[in-house]
Amino acid sequence: MRGRPEMAGPTLSRAMREERSLGSKERPVAGDMLLGMVRHERALARIDPDPVAAWLRLCDGLPQGPDPGDEIEAYAIAVSLPAWLAGEWYRRLGRERALDLARTIAGRAPLWLRALRDPVSIDLPYHREGAAIRLEGRTNVDTLPAFREGRLEVQDLGSQRVAELAFPGEGGTVLDLCAGAGGKSLALAAMGARVTAWDLRPAALDELHRRAGRCGLDIRVAPPSGNFDVILVDAPCSGTGVLRRHPENRWKLHFPVEVQRQLLARARPHAGRLVYATCALARQENEEVAGVEGATMWPEPLGSDGFYVATLG
Repeated sequence: MRGRPEMAGPTLSRAMREERSLGSKERPVAGDMLLGMVRHERALARIDPDPVAAWLRLCDGLPQGPDPGDEIEAYAIAVSLPAWLAGEWYRRLGRERALDLARTIAGRAPLWLRALRDPVSIDLPYHREGAAIRLEGRTNVDTLPAFREGRLEVQDLGSQRVAELAFPGEGGTVLDLCAGAGGKSLALAAMGARVTAWDLRPAALDELHRRAGRCGLDIRVAPPSGNFDVILVDAPCSGTGVLRRHPENRWKLHFPVEVQRQLLARARPHAGRLVYATCALARQENEEVAGVEGATMWPEPLGSDGFYVATLG
């Protein structure tokens, strides 16, 4: 696991699929154990350099090592992140909220959907806030009739809130500059915006095409040109706001600040309003890049992923 940390997620997923000795009951247990090892790498390393040996010692109830004494270091171990980043969270949130955040990102992310058009019928327990729908429990979304009909799409609550902030009004033009697979583009088009989407990753744009076709939404996928009422720059980032979904991000933290600044500089002259967002929770990628405080959506209050979003001009 330590030799190729950037491959932790795919490696674990493939190993689980290929291990034929695991039955339907054993697979969830083994999966939780492996994800736990990824989420708590720093804590395990204090017990034993071999993460498997450390996990087995924990299961045997053996001592976990000395108390680190320093609160920030203890918190960094709890969230398995560098002390400087853990310290930033601890100071910004205060002790109790920081502990809530640590517990939150150690668990599973909830399943949020977006209603692209009504009526939406879901034969499962759920909670709805406007177009945002949180399912209670797990399910295969592909089996939901409303999903197959293109009325629903999977989208985290934080991502939905970013799209709502970027909405220019009915008929307004939006460029989703770092569109990825197009969750925000779909939400914007469903609200009535005229959306152009672009991303440097062809596979992501192929997925956007597929999703837009299923949902019956008209989204122009093309390199950007001209001016737009709104340009949304959901920039590449460290991913510290989505650690619940991608715990392996802890092993490959990267802060592409220069890329973020370049994207804003290129977009600014062509935007009536510029919206900058990241799924990151570090000030160096957020407030220090945007130059304004903006708004940070922390995962623990609403059950969303972590996002930063700011309107510039």
